[in-house]
Amino acid sequence: MIRHDDASLLKALIAPESVALVGVSGSSGKLTARPLELLQANGWQGRIYPVNPTRDEIGGLKAYKSVRELPEGVDHAYILLNADPALEALEDCARTGVKVVSILADGFAEAGEEGRLRQERLVRIAEEAGILLIGPNSTGVVATTPGFVCTTNAAFRAGGITKGRLAVLSQSGSVIGTMLSRGKAQDTGFSVLVSTGNEATAGVGRLGQLLLDDSGTDGFILFLETIRDRDAVAAFARGARARGKPVVAYMIGRSEEGQALSVSHTGALTGSARSVSAFLASVGVREVEAFESLIPVARTLSQLAPVPSRPRSVTVVSTTGGGGAMVIDQLALRGVPIAGLSDASRAKLAAQGIPLGHGKLVDVTLAGTRYDRMKEVVSTLMADPETGMLLVVIGSSAQFNPELAVAPIVDARADAPAGAAPVLAFPLPHAPESLTMLEAGGVPAFRTVETCAEAIAALFAPVPDVEPVAAALPAEAEALIAVLVPGTQGETTSARVMRALGVPGPLSVVLAPHAELPADLGIPYPVVAKLVSADLPHKTEAGAIRVGVTDRAALMRAIADMKASAEAHRPGFRLEGILIQEMCQGLGEALIGLTRDPVAGPMVTVAMGGVMTEIYRDSAVHPAPVDIDAARAMIAQVKGFALLSGYRNRPKGDLEALAHAVAAVSALAGAARIQEAEINPILVRPEGEGVVMLDALLSVVTDGL
Repeated sequence: MIRHDDASLLKALIAPESVALVGVSGSSGKLTARPLELLQANGWQGRIYPVNPTRDEIGGLKAYKSVRELPEGVDHAYILLNADPALEALEDCARTGVKVVSILADGFAEAGEEGRLRQERLVRIAEEAGILLIGPNSTGVVATTPGFVCTTNAAFRAGGITKGRLAVLSQSGSVIGTMLSRGKAQDTGFSVLVSTGNEATAGVGRLGQLLLDDSGTDGFILFLETIRDRDAVAAFARGARARGKPVVAYMIGRSEEGQALSVSHTGALTGSARSVSAFLASVGVREVEAFESLIPVARTLSQLAPVPSRPRSVTVVSTTGGGGAMVIDQLALRGVPIAGLSDASRAKLAAQGIPLGHGKLVDVTLAGTRYDRMKEVVSTLMADPETGMLLVVIGSSAQFNPELAVAPIVDARADAPAGAAPVLAFPLPHAPESLTMLEAGGVPAFRTVETCAEAIAALFAPVPDVEPVAAALPAEAEALIAVLVPGTQGETTSARVMRALGVPGPLSVVLAPHAELPADLGIPYPVVAKLVSADLPHKTEAGAIRVGVTDRAALMRAIADMKASAEAHRPGFRLEGILIQEMCQGLGEALIGLTRDPVAGPMVTVAMGGVMTEIYRDSAVHPAPVDIDAARAMIAQVKGFALLSGYRNRPKGDLEALAHAVAAVSALAGAARIQEAEINPILVRPEGEGVVMLDALLSVVTDGL
């Protein structure tokens, strides 16, 4: 198997010296004619080799019958043929040492069994030859600085491609053209745009890793339909964060309808939006809600960052009270902390006769829009150590008098001392001249209030650990799991594994299904009684649990009633035993669960527990396993747990013990046979008294399949 180093692959990807266009058409206007036309139109200086067995000349260049007949080996090839001929052309590329190959054709993994077999062959050829394969279903690769516009996307025919320092990696071929046109409208250019297609071998993660050290790229934009290589995406994102290059993503499939469209379009299963979002956040990728926000958020994150020594909050200055309030509302909805005017700044500005209003909005409407006053307000707040970040919201003067409202912001930023608070701006009216002035002056500016709020929220998003350290699966638990029979496990078996993880349970005894009830259970009354059966995963629904059973006679009646109720609920259910547990008291109940998302991988969930869990839908999700710090952060996200943290002088629950239980259960991510795991409820006792597992469930598969 041939292997090329990443530096040579990157060069062949975005700065090749030669390219073969296999199947390029000589008929102007055809889809397959575009790569040659665009390369020539954009002045690319490399050598172009048209490959078409029916033509001797295309676009003024000699045409060749096949890649094998080229006078030299080429760095990059774009195959524009249908699926089966494309496979033959790929074999030619493998024989002649081509490093990077893009394939336009469909008819692979998304096209049923025949397509799947084609893609397996495609992958085998590429891997054996060490080819960086892009696609299939790829509309090509564009590197703007050298003019390497090797794409079939019609949007690149518009001419005047704006160069910039953001790289676009898109699983949708049409979106690279969409980004180009939208970027041009926003005075934003790009360094590289790649249509990744089906990602048979190289996807967003692998291509992103190659581009990490591209000196012409300061940040990344991702358009995602799914995540095919979770580990590669994580490695790319962490590498980008280490280099200070932000990664911003927009992903379709947030709704059920969107997921269905994603499946049909890519042939890949799209996971739950929440799990994917949790995964992206865990590796430092900022996900935007609105497609309109994708470019401005990425541009903003590549321009500035919060100053570490300053507060993590935003101060909003506005020349329009209503506009400022609107922005604060959108920021607050996204959890951005809003800081008002400090006493020191208020006193300084008041001494100069500048009225500022009251409350958290620094409203300068009554001061009038004057250059000297605006600059003084902006300069004062940028220098104030209590200002974390400054946002200036500009009213109608942005449209009609930018020299009074916009110029002072730009000049204040230029005159600001080192370590001053970063400044951003949002002109409320349509004011293209002001937007241009602001961006030219290094002040990120926004066209919509939602985009403004998304960008600032992204700036303040938590920065995850580069290498989180999570608990390993204990040997005792690993041994228990190894001998489990595939299927849903009964509560006693599930609880045994959870105890091996370090999660305590109540005092209990298990009776045989038809055993006589002993006079002394060894557990004081009142007790909890349950039927143990893998056929009854939800005991409450089946009537298979009784709480507060007071004596032996009541327990006998309860067992008989539970058997009858369960039989009615699930006729013929398999009864494994009768579980008797001590009654435990606590301050609240929680749920801890582990699932395996088909796209995002293993996920751990913590939520308010008990029978109301699905109604509350108050939970936190994180890729598993998690360390204790991540578990604490998850608990802090669940609003209901405020009741257990001393809210309004209520007694505090042992949330630290709950965090340790979350981390312990998350270690099951390392056991491939565990498909699902759940403790519901886990009782949270008063602070310092720990937690108690009251019910547990495991779903086991064969060899992790």
